[in-house]
Amino acid sequence: MLMIESGSGIFQVDFTNYNFKESQSIFLSPGQYFRLLTGSYSLLQIEFEEEYVLRLKNSRFLFEHLISLGYIDIKKPEELPNNFLLGTNIGNNYASLLNEAVSSWLQLNPFKTSLKDNNLLFEVKMIIDKTYLEPVSLAAISREVDEKPYYIDNLFKEKLKLTYHNLTANKVLLETKRKLAFTDLSTKEIAYSTGFNDPSYFNRFFKNLTSVTPMEFRENFEFDERDAFIKGLLFLIDTSYKEEHFADFYAEKMGITIKTLSKKISNKLDTTFTHLISEKLFCESKMLLQQKMPVNTIAFNLGFKEPNHFSAFFKKHSGKTPTQFLNDLKKVH
Repeated sequence: MLMIESGSGIFQVDFTNYNFKESQSIFLSPGQYFRLLTGSYSLLQIEFEEEYVLRLKNSRFLFEHLISLGYIDIKKPEELPNNFLLGTNIGNNYASLLNEAVSSWLQLNPFKTSLKDNNLLFEVKMIIDKTYLEPVSLAAISREVDEKPYYIDNLFKEKLKLTYHNLTANKVLLETKRKLAFTDLSTKEIAYSTGFNDPSYFNRFFKNLTSVTPMEFRENFEFDERDAFIKGLLFLIDTSYKEEHFADFYAEKMGITIKTLSKKISNKLDTTFTHLISEKLFCESKMLLQQKMPVNTIAFNLGFKEPNHFSAFFKKHSGKTPTQFLNDLKKVH
């Protein structure tokens, strides 16, 4: 369980990028690939014993992800220390954290359905994860979960916008990505180990879903060292974001066109240049407001031409004006 104590940015779980912000918690299972890509943040990492998690009713809603990660807002218990990325194996201690998280997930109800149907969604996903090497038919799954095939199919289409076959393909794709990224197996060996009889068909399957070949994916994936382009861009943003808010400056400094800059950011971070700059400005503005710096001074320091432009920007990203944000802080303290 990763609790975002402060900050915001982008992280990657199982090769999919997500935005994160403070007061959110992320739940990960053993074997999942996790990587922080951009942002400024303080994290608290808490490890739970697997035996306890398996005994906790509905814990799979937190740790078994269907099509995306669930974000649960939970306050950090006062007893837990304020260390950066602290690993704490708490066993049954603070177990109420998980109970609270499950309750929050159920209240959030991200798929907007009944508890029975939520369990059905997760049960089918679990079967797919176990049988993806030799996929079973929807009819066979329906018998195992005691539900009609058409009901299962309609439920997945309505709630996840995916079919049973989409889910199976996604599971196969995830496992092939893991092998390409973290092993030295050849693409032919990976194809055979993930249920493909024909390596050529595997290549077509992979490119159809990702727009790149398996070898291109492996070559582009840099696990040990962040991509040099992204590293350079993020450094440039860190040093220039107060004065320079527009893409043309950064494209010129990187020696590329604005179109190429946008394409690289989209491909490598699954976001936009505008989002990167906005997140940087927003985080800095919140910090300066918390330090009680006048709004006019903040606007000037962050490169806004007029204080009202800054106020409009802040309200767009927080839902509150700077004054309302400060008033809320006073109520807390």
